[in-house]
Amino acid sequence: MAYPPAPQPLKVRYKTWYPVLFTVVGALLLVIGVLNLLVGEFQVAVILGPLLLLIGILTFVNPYASYEAGTVYLHSPLGFRAGTYGAAKGERLWFDGTNVLRILPDGKQKKVNLKVGRPEEVALVLQAIGAAQQQAQQ
Repeated sequence: MAYPPAPQPLKVRYKTWYPVLFTVVGALLLVIGVLNLLVGEFQVAVILGPLLLLIGILTFVNPYASYEAGTVYLHSPLGFRAGTYGAAKGERLWFDGTNVLRILPDGKQKKVNLKVGRPEEVALVLQAIGAAQQQAQQ
């Protein structure tokens, strides 16, 4: 008997302007820093340029957030999980029509920021949260 494939986690990538901004600004600062080094001056752009360029390239590759089994994971540009919200921490995720809220065990509500993610991919996460919300109500 074959088992159905495990559902893949939903991944939310950064909006396009975000990695483009970091990449372009990083490349410009790198060029300015190298030109200043050729003239004989040192500027912070020599260090800041490659750093922003690296962050820009990594935000093209790594996701902003992922959703899996009632939990939203926010990722850093380097790829590791920077934040965990939802079932993995004993919280509930709730979609109120405009915002994703996490209901803490003590009853307090806090917003989960998904505004930097691409809207079409965030919509899939909202749909999954809404479906889980309807199942919990039944």
